[in-house]
Order: sequence, then C-alpha cells, then structure tokens
Amino acid sequence: MKLFSSTIILISTLLLFVLPISAQKISYYNNPEFNPYGSLIYRPGTNIHSSVRSYNMNSIYALANVDSLLYDGLKVPKGKLNFWQRIFHDDLLKWQDDDISIKINPLFDFGVGKEMDEGKGTWNNTRGIFIEGTFGKHFYFYTDFLENQSAFPNYMDDFVHERKVVPGQGRSKEYGQNNHDYAQATGFISFNPAQWFNIQLGKGKHFIGDGHRSLLLSDVSFSYPYLKFSANFNKVHYHVMWAQHRDLNIDPVLESNDARYLEKYSASHYLNVNIGKRLSLGVFESVVWAAQDTMGQRNFDLSYLNPIIFFRPVEYSLGSPDNMTMGLNAKYIVGNNSAFYGQFILGEFKLDEVFSGHKWWANKQGFQFGFKSFNMLGINKLDFLTEYNQVRPYTYSHRETISNYGHYNQELAHPLGANFRESVTKIKYQFRRIVFSGEVMVAMYGKDFDNNISYGKNIYQNNQKRPGEYGHTIGQGLKTNLLYAEGSLSYLINPRNNFNIAAGLRIRKEQNDLETANTQQVWFAIRTSIKSIYTDF
Repeated sequence: MKLFSSTIILISTLLLFVLPISAQKISYYNNPEFNPYGSLIYRPGTNIHSSVRSYNMNSIYALANVDSLLYDGLKVPKGKLNFWQRIFHDDLLKWQDDDISIKINPLFDFGVGKEMDEGKGTWNNTRGIFIEGTFGKHFYFYTDFLENQSAFPNYMDDFVHERKVVPGQGRSKEYGQNNHDYAQATGFISFNPAQWFNIQLGKGKHFIGDGHRSLLLSDVSFSYPYLKFSANFNKVHYHVMWAQHRDLNIDPVLESNDARYLEKYSASHYLNVNIGKRLSLGVFESVVWAAQDTMGQRNFDLSYLNPIIFFRPVEYSLGSPDNMTMGLNAKYIVGNNSAFYGQFILGEFKLDEVFSGHKWWANKQGFQFGFKSFNMLGINKLDFLTEYNQVRPYTYSHRETISNYGHYNQELAHPLGANFRESVTKIKYQFRRIVFSGEVMVAMYGKDFDNNISYGKNIYQNNQKRPGEYGHTIGQGLKTNLLYAEGSLSYLINPRNNFNIAAGLRIRKEQNDLETANTQQVWFAIRTSIKSIYTDF
C-alpha cells in the first residue's frame, strides 16, 4: 500500500539521526481500577503528558521505582521465586540479557453471575496471554491474544444483537443458546530512532484525555491498525496517527458472499504542552474518510500524509467530502495529587449560527468538565473522580454514514454517541491487597427510534434524515433516562498482571415513554484486569 511505502521512507530518514537511547516502553495497565501510576502522574512538576494513554513508561522510570509502586504495601516472598510463586507474585516467565528482554504472563477471566430481573445466569470464560519485551536499544514490543465465550446480562445482550459486536472486544458469533463467542488480538512494535522520537506500528486502541470518558478519542471500540509518529521535547508532546477502520454495515446480499467489510481511514494530530508545574493544554484534530465514496475509490489519501499540516484546509481543498473533528484538552493540578480537567469538541462551526439562538442542526459541539483526586483527604490510596459530559445532536455523524467517527459498529469517542448529558462519579480505595470500587452514572439522551428519521444520537444514522434545519436540542427524539451503579470488592493477588478475585453488584435502569429496562446482576470472577472494558453505557 502507498501508506506503508511512505512509512519505509519516513523510517529510513529518521535512522540518520539515531542516538544511543533506550527503547520507549509503554504501560499496559489500562484499567483505572488497578492502575498503579495515577498518584505519581498527577503530582505537580512531574511533566508527564497524562492525557496521552497508554502512558510512556520511560517518563515514569525517571521519577520512581516501578516495582515499589506495584508492590507498595504488599508482602512477597524473598529470594528467587519458583514457578508456583511466580504465578502469584511475579512475571510467569521472563528472560533477560544485555540485548533482549521478554516477559510472558497469562490473561484470564473466569466468572459467574445472576441477572436477577430475568432470572438469567451469566458467565464468562476468557483465556489469553500477553508478551512484552525489548530488542536491543531501540525496539519494544507488546502483543496479547484473548479467546472468549460469554453469557451477558440483558442490556449487553441487546447491544450485541443490535450491533453484532461485543462492546470493545470485536465481532460476536453465536455460541449455544443466546451465548457469545469472540476473540481479540492486539500488538505493536515501538521504535525509537532518536532521542525525542518514537514510531509505533500495530493494532490497538488509544485514549486522549484525563477523564473516565474522552470526547476526542477513546478506547471503547474494537482494536484497529495504526501507524503513530510521536515527538517529545520535554514539556511538549506531539503525535500524528494514521489508522484504518471498518464499517460492519454491509449489504446482506454481499455479506452472504463473504464480502469484505467497508474500509475507511483516519488521520489525527494531537499537540500537548505542559505549562509550568500544573497546567497542561492540548489541541486535537482528526479527519475520517471512506476508502470508497461518491468520489470513487480513494483508499489512503496522500493529501493527509503530511505529519504537520492542518487538516481543515486540506479537507476543504478536496471539496469538503470528509468528516472533520477538532477539540481541546486541558488539565490543572491542584494540591499535590488532584486535578481539574476538561475537553471541548467541535464538529462544524458557523459563528452566526452559534449565536443566533436558532439551534442549527450542524452546531456540533460538546464539552467535558471533571475533577479527580488521588490519596484524597490525606487517606492513602483513596481515589475519587467526578465528571460531566454533554454532546449536541449529530456530533460525530456525517452525511455519508461510513465516514462517521466510529469503528466496528462502535463510537471512537463517547459510548453514548451524541445527543446526551451525563454525570459519572467513581471512587476506589485500596488497603494492601483489598480493593473497593464504586461507580454511579446518570445520563439523559434522546434515543433514535425510527430508522427513517435521525434525531442525532446514533452516529451510524445518516444525518441527512434529520427533521428540519433548526430547533435541535439535547434530548430530542425519544427522551430516555439512564441510571447505572456498580460496586465491587476484590483481592489483588499478583500486580504484574492484576490477577485478582472479585465479587460485585451491577444495577442499571433505562426508562422512557415506551419501555423500562432493568438490570440487577450479581457476579463473581477470578480474573486479570489490565484492560479497560466498559460496561457503563
């Protein structure tokens, strides 16, 4: 492909500037419930670019002993560990010499539960493995594979049947009666050609922001292929990423002949600057275009290959056929371990329409405001987060459905799509190996209930089917209220892969004028918890 030939040229050029540096390692702890680095990252003066996840481990190594963060307050056997002791306390297998290091750990989630409203048994059977390592001074790699079979609570079942995918985990195929079989593989190689530069090539997810949600780019959808070029100059972080996405909504006739899913591409920039010891400001832009649209077969458009050009003038020069998204991210650290944060997202903008008060349909905007605190009230490992999100109708959608801001039948930003208001509050407390987590989420949104009319929530509906040009407000359509609450208690066994035993209660109520859907689920699991899997939608 043209993209990969260009990549080879880019890498070859950068090799001219190779310096004696270490490979850039990336944190694989993406589950906030068990992330050991939060209280360090949000200290004033650390100069870590916290809005770019997964975190750059080289920056964390420069500030602290990682093992001391992982095993803080935990007793482990001294001396060389045998195989069985490593299962509970360390990497299962590891090999290291001067040039190569490799670590291998299991991934699993064996769980059972009961969905009380319908008397349905739920269960999960996940087996997998992850491997990470370095080759020489410049290369780091990570890969994992998960094979799953599950029986979900009612609201997740409805999601899978509607969208044909398990939230964040790929396409589902039927397994027995009303059960699901699915798999996921992710991996990337990270190459440091010079002191300040990094190149990643792989398949995975990304997150930009400091909150529980992101309105810019989130990790709620399935993994996707990407090429990412990053530059870190002390207080400045900049990256450009090109990615390939897929749309599962193909013609059923074609699907019966094993047709490939429709392809689309995205290119995005993110520039983040740490100002002083406490303030951080970031600017984001992304453009999505279909591999084949009304203009014909485009594939990867070389117009978006330039890593430092602004996309809006390029998109306009092409006749404005593509889906542009722009936004801001901000963070201000208060005290020693707390921060206010926020985002602003902009799809389309006409100044006169914004201030006219007529509520034009293409006023595609949203914002986030939140607060998070680690070691809150001086209590060690008491963490708290609360945030508010709202997004106007039709944000992230497009006149060509395939060009929406989505991948694999899920959103690339907020899991509720658009046309919503939401409040999320989370609390976590850890005492040695015991971890308590709680969450309450309340949302109001306008549901799309007619396939022939788009009210602006479902980004996979054509926004040309809207009911008029003006008068569009958040909650239009079938006004729906959602309450989600979950609490869990877990016992951490091995922090290397977040091996833990957990039990919890999940309550969900979705209500509108047409129906009320209740979920009350109790569950128990023996699991590893390094990935972000979202069930609060």
